[in-house]
Amino acid sequence: MKTSFALGVFMLAVTTAFAGPESIIKQRAKEISNENNVRQGVAPPSQPQPPPQTQTAPPPPPPSITALQADLAGFKAGTPATAEQKQKLANDIIAVAQGNKPSAAAATRLADSIAAACAEKPLPAASRARLVQEIDAVLNPTKYPKANMDGIFGDVQAIFQENGLDRKKAVEISDAMKGLAGK
Repeated sequence: MKTSFALGVFMLAVTTAFAGPESIIKQRAKEISNENNVRQGVAPPSQPQPPPQTQTAPPPPPPSITALQADLAGFKAGTPATAEQKQKLANDIIAVAQGNKPSAAAATRLADSIAAACAEKPLPAASRARLVQEIDAVLNPTKYPKANMDGIFGDVQAIFQENGLDRKKAVEISDAMKGLAGK
């Protein structure tokens, strides 16, 4: 009896010890998959399925989303972001939220991370549009009922890594997005 109990405890310890690398490998595989999807132009997880073709024109984006895209376009390579640019970006991130507004600290943290990354190498227009859509999905989850938050955070990380940002900094931006969502 004692032998079988000891053997069971030993097997449990061995199984637990080897579960760590497996989960790390699985997470890294998801990150690589997201990066490949960004390269190939696959829709991010937050995008809803396209509706059937209709004759009506889509409504223009809200002014806050347009302002956020303009803020992101304003960063120049090799030029550090100014405090005014960071503050405007944080204010526009807060303005995108239609329901519960995120805390100013969370918005500032995200704005600082994005500003630093865009000062290194600005995002192309397509990546800026995807990033703004991901921010909108995190702040307004009712607009995207089928949005996968973990997929959104992975896509944000992939957007920046695809643009040449170091993985550690891209993860920092993704974590700041999680803070924006209250996760």
